[in-house]
Amino acid sequence: MWTPALGRMENKKMKKLLAVIIMVFSTLLCFAQNNTFENEKYELLDQQGQYESIINSIKESDESSYMARDYFYLGLAYFRLENYDEAQKYFKLAIQKAPEFSRAYYYLAGSYYYTNNFSGAIDCYLKCIELNKKESKSYKMLGTIFEKQGDYKKALEYYSQFYKLEKSPEASYSMAYVLYEMKEYKKAKPYVEEYLKSNKDSFSMTNLMILILYSNGDYKNAAIYKEQLRKIWNQSTDEKIKKQAFFIINSFSYDKYEIDVYEKFDLSGDFYYPLTCNVKLEGKLIKTVNLEYDAVTEEFGTPYLLGIDELNPKKHITTNIGFSKYPEFTEFIKFVKLAIDNKLDISASSESH
Repeated sequence: MWTPALGRMENKKMKKLLAVIIMVFSTLLCFAQNNTFENEKYELLDQQGQYESIINSIKESDESSYMARDYFYLGLAYFRLENYDEAQKYFKLAIQKAPEFSRAYYYLAGSYYYTNNFSGAIDCYLKCIELNKKESKSYKMLGTIFEKQGDYKKALEYYSQFYKLEKSPEASYSMAYVLYEMKEYKKAKPYVEEYLKSNKDSFSMTNLMILILYSNGDYKNAAIYKEQLRKIWNQSTDEKIKKQAFFIINSFSYDKYEIDVYEKFDLSGDFYYPLTCNVKLEGKLIKTVNLEYDAVTEEFGTPYLLGIDELNPKKHITTNIGFSKYPEFTEFIKFVKLAIDNKLDISASSESH
């Protein structure tokens, strides 16, 4: 027997069924459109790095017969070859043929990005998102552009969307760095921890964790990560990593100066700098303040001395500050600030010409 309540239930069922049908139809339509734009042969050649073959194959045909995908793959091949002017030309032609071709917008944005046309790149990435709200990589690239421009708040907005859609190590990496740049150290830390769960031998993220812990004054836990970073450095086969003699442990501002503190990887030898501070004024390096280890002075009970290297003119200064053991970080920084303020006694200096 039919009743109003039963009618409402059946109506709800019909609406639900209709919604499912529409969703399936939309998915099939989207899939069909993507298939129209994709070409297995060119995709394979792209994966193999055969970009010239893509260009030659397409240009065998008369351009009057080109479809959107032909223009797109020409653009993609030139993009891979870093010929961004040609790439842009063909991506635009692909979009003229198919105004909702999101992949063409994405690579057009990339070609703008690599030629420093950030406003053009932003417009195209936003168009990708308009066409597909779940286009995670467009959010990521928008975050990258705003981060590069120093607009960390805007970068965080887009990185947050990227992380929400992906929750990948790449997304954790982006979130960690922009939060660190915003000096949101406590918020950055969980993202670094998340990244390191799946990439424990990451040089850059282990170093970032050290920076975060030093910024939070957590030197005890920082020591654990410094040991891990030295292990990564020792075992690395990456020449870029191996040629680094120092790693950064802290950055801070003092008065009108910017100070970056570095620690030496290899703490061996008769004379070396375990710690060195680069002191910058208006972005220019003007001096370094160093903790110096000297095997000779160690025989007299003072293995560590505080030294200064002035850059203009070049001059090495040895102060009267000595340490019988490796100093606590806060103690070392106290003397660094006194050195910057020229308030230390100088025992000797030597100029180099």
